[in-house]
Amino acid sequence: MLKQLKGSGNMKKSILGISIGLIVIVAFSIFFYNPHKLIPDNPEGKSRFYTMIGNDDNGEKLGDNQRYKYTLEAFDESGKKKILTFNSSKQLRKGAYLELYVASFRGVTYWQEIQLNELPEPIKSKYSK
Repeated sequence: MLKQLKGSGNMKKSILGISIGLIVIVAFSIFFYNPHKLIPDNPEGKSRFYTMIGNDDNGEKLGDNQRYKYTLEAFDESGKKKILTFNSSKQLRKGAYLELYVASFRGVTYWQEIQLNELPEPIKSKYSK
């Protein structure tokens, strides 16, 4: 009879462990896989970087499907530099300022052209020289 009681205690611990594990997995999924964070043009959960298309930045044409690959020096809102690579469905205009949304594991998920006056001050000074 004592062996049966010990066995049921191990069973309760197993069920408790599995339950806690499932709760952790669900919580992790809700936090990291929030559908709003997965929308490419939603800045929630993404870092913003800023860059300018220079005279030598023609983009690398990818096959015959009219896509271009760009690898550019970009800056976060505090001015920290990072090299970023992203694709575009068109060749970008020389002199254009871009805001890039960067997700931790996916890289650049979205970009948009902005005006010089829309750049954060630390970045604006880098390009208005």
